[in-house]
Amino acid sequence: MTVTRTLVEAVHARLREYGVDCTVRHERSPLVRADATLALRWAGSHQRFSLYAMPAIRLSEVLAARDEAVRAMVTAPWISPRMGEQLREAGVCYVDSVGNASVRFGTVLIEVAGRPRPPRAERTGGADRAGMASEPAAAGRRTSTLLTPANRRVVAALLDDPSLPTATLREIAAVAGVSLGQAHKAVALLADAGFHRDRLSDDQRAALADVLAAVDGLGASG
Repeated sequence: MTVTRTLVEAVHARLREYGVDCTVRHERSPLVRADATLALRWAGSHQRFSLYAMPAIRLSEVLAARDEAVRAMVTAPWISPRMGEQLREAGVCYVDSVGNASVRFGTVLIEVAGRPRPPRAERTGGADRAGMASEPAAAGRRTSTLLTPANRRVVAALLDDPSLPTATLREIAAVAGVSLGQAHKAVALLADAGFHRDRLSDDQRAALADVLAAVDGLGASG
């Protein structure tokens, strides 16, 4: 099962958990931007949504992709409280794989927040990244020496929430659950290793994810 289909099926399961009847149509046409169309029904209320499944939510991509004629819903393995607030302000509903949700239609109001991010293995689907470019991977291995538990929380937060790289250090610290000083130290150490938070390439993000997964798998403590 593809990552996209897994995310869509998770939305279906969560909505059923919340008591909403949900019919899913997986979209295969290249003319349709959405990954699926959802038909939701509860009591006398019903609504159709275009569902966009993303490994990580970027608000600009959501706004650019959505079809104004159909209400939009997004899903990802985990949506941070900060990103959830931005989506609500933009009028975009969401349900993530662990059950954080904001869905409104008719008389239906679903607001679930505070569920923690899933273990990294669940978020990556155990994907084998052996084919990634060797230079970023080598840089990632060098960076592993910087990953104390607090630093790992900062790195994980930066990878999980694409809006954080341009956020303030105070916001990064709050999302990562570390002190402001620790957030500053982690960001500075990453920059020294060539990983600048505001311009991480896809290969650099993959390398950092590999390091976190490896350290988590070893049960390492910094």
